[in-house]
Amino acid sequence: MMSDRVFTRTFRGALLTLLGAAPLAYSLPARATNLFNVYAGAAYVRAHMQAQGSNFLPFSGSNPLSAFHRSDSGFQLTAGVRGLEMFGLEVDYFDLGGGQVAPVDLGTSAAARAHLSQTGEAAFALFYLPIPEPFIDVYVKAGVSRITSDLHGTFTAQDCTSSGTCSTVSTSPFALNRTNTGFAAGAGVQWNVGNWAVRAEYDRLTAFGSHPDLFSVGVIRTFL
Repeated sequence: MMSDRVFTRTFRGALLTLLGAAPLAYSLPARATNLFNVYAGAAYVRAHMQAQGSNFLPFSGSNPLSAFHRSDSGFQLTAGVRGLEMFGLEVDYFDLGGGQVAPVDLGTSAAARAHLSQTGEAAFALFYLPIPEPFIDVYVKAGVSRITSDLHGTFTAQDCTSSGTCSTVSTSPFALNRTNTGFAAGAGVQWNVGNWAVRAEYDRLTAFGSHPDLFSVGVIRTFL
């Protein structure tokens, strides 16, 4: 897994490139302004959040934690630069949503309820496929993400009989906040109308021992 230092260098480099592209594009002759196109946008996100680990809850049950899952709505903010028609650089902020997750079975003697939310950033390199249709772009993207997962809830220890009847023995709250850096990738299609475009995109990220993914639909505005 990549370190936070690697992500910080990558994210900072991508951001500096975006900031530097704007004045460079303004300084180019009019006939060459299509070499650098700076854009920004926002999108609606439908995400599948995931968090999993082993033995981090306050229990001594027979099974480790498998995974917490939740599907929710969120949003994505995007800024990028497209150069030489086929290549681009982009930074994104993700809010994947948050809320109650279903109880997780930790064995015959334990169960847990929790609230899960995930937010973070990513830096991507984009490659646009050479499609002759000028109003449609298809692209793939790869880079690094840094996702923060907030997981908190209550662990309940139970005493169960052979007949399946259970009674609560004790309860204990838990709270975890972890930031994970790792590989991120995605693909999308973009419909262009003047300086505006509509995007539909799929992304897969790295967070808390698992890989949350998301579908997004949004708009971007090209400024140069």
